[in-house]
Amino acid sequence: MGDFVLDIKDFVDDMNEGLIAIDRHARIVAYNRKAKDMIGASRNCIRGHQSGKLEKGDIVILAFTAFGQDAGGITEEDLRLFGIDLLHIEKGTTLLAVGQYGTGVPGKSKLNGPSNIIEQFIMSDEFMDAQFTSKIDFVDHYVEINIEKEKFRYYYNNYFNHFVILDRNKHVKFYQMGGYTLWNEDLKDLINGASFSAKQVGYNEKTLLDRPLVEFHKEEEIIKDLMDCAKGDHIGYFRKSGSINGINVISTLKPILREKEVVGGVLIISDITRLQITENQRNRAYRKLKEVNAVLEDAKKYDDTFSCIIGSSHRIQEIKKMAYMASRFKSTVLILGESGTGKSVLARGIHKASELRDGPFVEVNLNSIPESLIESELFGYEKGAFTGANQKGKKGYFELADRGTLFLDEIGDLPKALQVKLLHVIQNRSFYRVGGSEEVQVDVRIIAATNRNLEKDVKENRFREDLYYRINVFPIKQPPLRERIEDLHEIVAYILPRLTKKIGVEDKVVSPETYEKMSQYSWPGNIRELENVLERAVAISEGQTILPSHLHIKVAHKHWMNDTAILKPLKSTLQEVELDVIERLMHYTNEDKDKVMEILNIKKTKLYESLKLIKGKDSEISEL
Repeated sequence: MGDFVLDIKDFVDDMNEGLIAIDRHARIVAYNRKAKDMIGASRNCIRGHQSGKLEKGDIVILAFTAFGQDAGGITEEDLRLFGIDLLHIEKGTTLLAVGQYGTGVPGKSKLNGPSNIIEQFIMSDEFMDAQFTSKIDFVDHYVEINIEKEKFRYYYNNYFNHFVILDRNKHVKFYQMGGYTLWNEDLKDLINGASFSAKQVGYNEKTLLDRPLVEFHKEEEIIKDLMDCAKGDHIGYFRKSGSINGINVISTLKPILREKEVVGGVLIISDITRLQITENQRNRAYRKLKEVNAVLEDAKKYDDTFSCIIGSSHRIQEIKKMAYMASRFKSTVLILGESGTGKSVLARGIHKASELRDGPFVEVNLNSIPESLIESELFGYEKGAFTGANQKGKKGYFELADRGTLFLDEIGDLPKALQVKLLHVIQNRSFYRVGGSEEVQVDVRIIAATNRNLEKDVKENRFREDLYYRINVFPIKQPPLRERIEDLHEIVAYILPRLTKKIGVEDKVVSPETYEKMSQYSWPGNIRELENVLERAVAISEGQTILPSHLHIKVAHKHWMNDTAILKPLKSTLQEVELDVIERLMHYTNEDKDKVMEILNIKKTKLYESLKLIKGKDSEISEL
């Protein structure tokens, strides 16, 4: 008979489901291995510690997935015992905190409201020389507390209060893990003076047999059903969802009969925690896929809308995105960037993508108009307004751009006297022609561009501050070619066929060595310079391949410690390094000599002497 009982026990322990059985008096008569693992009566500890109690001076690191919803019942008053003084915490708030028990030392806390949906919540901090990181992952449903190199993670279902206790020497004294309710190791228990059990590295198990069920389980719905079934007050059920000690389960409940009399009840449970985690991971992957698809669709939308902007680098994708956003509104756009970066191309692209695409696009280079004529060119004039004026009068660029876009290139060069009038037009969308007394109303979207540093010009009183803020509503900065050199192949592939057609020669290809040389050059003139260099190369190359020798550019040396340098006097080598640095900075600052002198901390005479030497060397190269 004894062997038979042993065989039955082994069979029960080998079940894939958890089994809990009680007698009529709600005392536990069976609790198989699977149920113990699920509920935490048995646990595999990766780190040991001694038994003990929460003591004054202990440091406690806390992580609450949803404050006030866990069965532990921690309140704001309990938190004040750790120096965490929060008057009211909304139920369901995520809370990460650290404090010292019973000393009154102020603790630290971080909160995330229940309505703010996030994937992770992290607090990385230091308290009383103890470094720690707390993290709650709402997708994979785990809470993790890291101290130094030790990691304490717990996977949860609905809600969980995780905590780690350090002693005064910052050593781990206790850490929370599965089965904390069964082991009476919830934070509330420890605050109320309960002792926590020792953890031995490896398998730890709590004795449950012949003990009252309510000693280890609070009277949740499933536990009440089991107790009622054991007394004959419940007929049982099949595969009902619920939770035990915070663990989500599917349960089947049956009475235990002996000679047709109910003598107990048996509960069979299946843990669905991992199933839920897998489902969460699947949902997250699906969301990520949707996000990636949305990004790809947006990128395609930007590429299709701004096919005039060549390149696929990250910088250019950002420019296309900004340009697309700008095209959705009629706000003033300010395009910043060095000369030759394609500011006018971008402006025209914004116009064509906007609701004003059927209206005119009028481009004005303010730097090319004589100062005495700028006002009449912009605003027009009445007949006889000045000597030599057209007898019929003339519409200005603002009127010509009515119901469309006016692109004001090189706005940084606009004389200050006219900046006031331009400000008035932008504000009121109205103006007076030169010599006129009738106010002209226009509906114009303004796009401005400059290669100047307008903020610096404002500080130095060369550009009106109020106008700057009026045009700087939607700024877009065009990167120079040297900062997106990865787009070089695409740009060359776009430009080259047009140049060969313009010159009237057969199609050309660029050799890999030529691309390498082009990629090492700083391109101070940007795409405009690239077009000129390629046009010359197309014209002088006799075959179908453009070689490095066909490029009229000077690539600065990358390494000075070569054989040629070693065979030169030190003074000559240092001078070459010096000239190369100055030349690079001149390119980088767009020929801003004041900026070069400021960066290198050199005087004007030194700079100009060096520039003469650079110019002389360039002349020697061009003669070659």
